Order: sequence, then structure tokens, then C-alpha cells
Amino acid sequence: MRGWYRRAKADRGEGAPGELTSAERDELRRLRKENREQQQTIEILKKATAFFVKESDR
Repeated sequence: MRGWYRRAKADRGEGAPGELTSAERDELRRLRKENREQQQTIEILKKATAFFVKESDR
């Protein structure tokens, strides 16, 4: 109950300084997921580039 009350206060703009609203928490969660997916894509592309560079040297 206490957590719900605190989140409701934050959503109304009455929370502690720096406390995130529900919308901000959702956006942060979405952005972190997107960032993680992009990092995975970058790692795959790096490995693919290294593979093709090695193959072209043959």
C-alpha cells in the first residue's frame, strides 16, 4: 500500500525531488531495453565485420 501511495503522489507531482513518475519509469524501462538491443546488434555487426575481413584476406 505504501508503494502505491508514494507512486500516486509522484504522479501528481507531489513526490520527493528526483522521484520518477510512472510515465518516466515506463520510458526509462523502454529506453534501457532499446539500448540493450542496440548494443547486442552492434556486437553482432562487429563480429560479422571481423569475420568478413578475415575471409576477404584469404
